[in-house]
Amino acid sequence: MDTPLLRLFDGFDHTSPQLCDAVKTLQRVLRQEKFRLRPDGLFGHDTEDAVKRFQRAHGLDDDGVVGPLTWATMFEDQPPPSDDDFPSSTGVTSAYSPDNPELLRQLAEAGQYKVIVVETSRTHDIPVSVIAGIGSRESQWGLALKLSADATTLAAGTGDFAKRSYPTRYRTGPLPPDGGGYGRGLMQIDFDYHEFARTGNWADPQSNIDYGCRVLADFREFMRRRAGLQDAALVRAMLASYNVGPGNVLRGLRDGRDVNFFTAGRNYSDDVLHRAGFFQAHGWA
Repeated sequence: MDTPLLRLFDGFDHTSPQLCDAVKTLQRVLRQEKFRLRPDGLFGHDTEDAVKRFQRAHGLDDDGVVGPLTWATMFEDQPPPSDDDFPSSTGVTSAYSPDNPELLRQLAEAGQYKVIVVETSRTHDIPVSVIAGIGSRESQWGLALKLSADATTLAAGTGDFAKRSYPTRYRTGPLPPDGGGYGRGLMQIDFDYHEFARTGNWADPQSNIDYGCRVLADFREFMRRRAGLQDAALVRAMLASYNVGPGNVLRGLRDGRDVNFFTAGRNYSDDVLHRAGFFQAHGWA
């Protein structure tokens, strides 16, 4: 089950309408706990008050924010990987079933790049399973990418076609000049923010994976120095930075937020780690 971080005003049109269904799930669970709520998908003050009361009743921090521990308590399930679970443990928790058909398709597609991933893992000291998890989240290992007329492999595809404002330094229109999406290749290197995605050999799997991991390593060092994080907390911050940039992650931390607060779905790093757990269970360790 997808259990993103939820807080006050999630689900509303002006904040995060994509979280409406998750808020409805939360409200239904709270109704089962005898809280009088209407499952309308809008995280208002009544829902926040119910969450705080639920948290106090179960010995949790009553901040009104529904994170991994609150979800885990509600479903009597395991939370996403914690500092004690990853990366030192070989048994990474995953919310994904080992026979998840979509991830099995991605696993089969990713197999052709495993040697590259293992080599890159050693070069940049990033766990093999984490790289696999990012490739899964970003491009489904190429299966989610759109190919141009001259592309010969899935690795040469692009993603993220959401229109952006223009003109900019590198664009005269709402999409890159070649008509592709902003995300380039398996690791979805962003066209606007990385010269590699504009001029580099981003369509080559080895170059793309290596560049993505160099970015990850840089973000890891940034979060280690600026936020003083270690171990799995550092891994989560590094992954969130890959999605929204280290500045936004640091801003969230300074405001007392979870590292995923500004990420897509507010669950990026935890979802990547769940995917990493799936790949690790299938030999990507």
